[in-house]
Amino acid sequence: MVTITKSAAAELKTIIDAEHRSNLTDRIDRMDQPDQMGQANRTNYSLRICVTGIGNRGITYSLELDAVQRDRDTVIDLGWIKMLIDRKIAPSLQDIVIDFTDACDERGFVIKNPSLCCRCG
Repeated sequence: MVTITKSAAAELKTIIDAEHRSNLTDRIDRMDQPDQMGQANRTNYSLRICVTGIGNRGITYSLELDAVQRDRDTVIDLGWIKMLIDRKIAPSLQDIVIDFTDACDERGFVIKNPSLCCRCG
């Protein structure tokens, strides 16, 4: 099961709301163009979790907002957002925890995978 902490959920909601406002502003700016009329629906974003690298310090993940669900995606519906994970990597992400930190020396999402253990040296 994927867990999103309260701080990560709050930050994701802030980012998604900002993205929706930006898209709405773009559509309003283009309303005089005929092909843009009637497209005022909000984009339904999902959160895509990707593996971007594997090295001696473990796995590097990335998070992306994505409006497109692919055939090879495993979908986890958390109620307020859907998470998309490629089926090939989904089994290794079952116990991840997505957190958000906002400290003096670092700010960003942190993905912890307690089922993986990497000890080098």
